[in-house]
Amino acid sequence: MKFTKIGLIFQLIFVLTITIFNPVRVYVMNHYSIYPVALCELFIGLISLICGVMRLIKKETTGLSNFVLIFGLLICFYFVFVYLLGEAGNPPAIPWFYSN
Repeated sequence: MKFTKIGLIFQLIFVLTITIFNPVRVYVMNHYSIYPVALCELFIGLISLICGVMRLIKKETTGLSNFVLIFGLLICFYFVFVYLLGEAGNPPAIPWFYSN
């Protein structure tokens, strides 16, 4: 149960930074850059994901450990869609989909 609680604490920190402490995130983004915030959120997501996987390895799955695992995956997907896809730019036009 120790890994589940650690993962849940990290996820609670993630949710609080996104909601209540969002002005702190915005301040860091405006004065420094987006990368410290992004790496911190990725770190939180990976730690909670690892905590969920550790519970699966120990074969002590409960509803809470499944929640920690799934929410950790969602945090990592959040990182990819918010921070990485925005940096990629617009995809090139595929001529098959557009008529001349």
